[in-house]
Amino acid sequence: MRASLRNGLFAAAAGISMLIAATPACASSQGRFDDGVYVAPGALFTAKSPLGPRALFFDSFDRSTGAVTFLNEAGELFGVVCTPNMDVLAGADNDYETDAAILRNWLHDVTFPMFFQRQLPSAEILAEEPGRLEGQAAWFAVMRLPQGAARSRIDAESGLPVREDSYRGLVVFSRGEHTYLIMRELSPELELTAVLPALAGFYEGMTFADDHPFFALAR
Repeated sequence: MRASLRNGLFAAAAGISMLIAATPACASSQGRFDDGVYVAPGALFTAKSPLGPRALFFDSFDRSTGAVTFLNEAGELFGVVCTPNMDVLAGADNDYETDAAILRNWLHDVTFPMFFQRQLPSAEILAEEPGRLEGQAAWFAVMRLPQGAARSRIDAESGLPVREDSYRGLVVFSRGEHTYLIMRELSPELELTAVLPALAGFYEGMTFADDHPFFALAR
């Protein structure tokens, strides 16, 4: 199972690079985006675009492993990464500490190195902590992706456009047999405690095939 999942991660890597660079160079449309609502392949999950129905979107999936990004011309960015659960204990009747550790390991051992550091080796997690989402374990983090933002600036020496660094707040959580990461482009001054409020609206606009839609957030 782990080998199959790893193959899926590599297969999706080209499209998932849109989550890092977020440039409209090679969109892959395996899901559907109608009237501002994205439906993942197999209806694995749905996500309402926080940027409206005219947002650019990029997606890439290999079965139930993949990602989607929403982007507008101002450089605002929201994204979802999804994989099957990696740990055999995921979804079991664990205590809170075990569930939080499973989510942390999913981020550190799989998602961050495969989806982010593989494209930008100097990417780093700046701050992180366990928390709760809908009363269940979650993992909150802020990461920095050097020159990974959609926005660019003009370099004073070369006169050429240079991508700005990307700072993203993210929340990791599990629903049924899958683990999700949702994220948003935020300012470098972002405090870790601001991650959940910044992503609340995005999360509330999602539904999951493994579960029922949720409408209240708690931490």
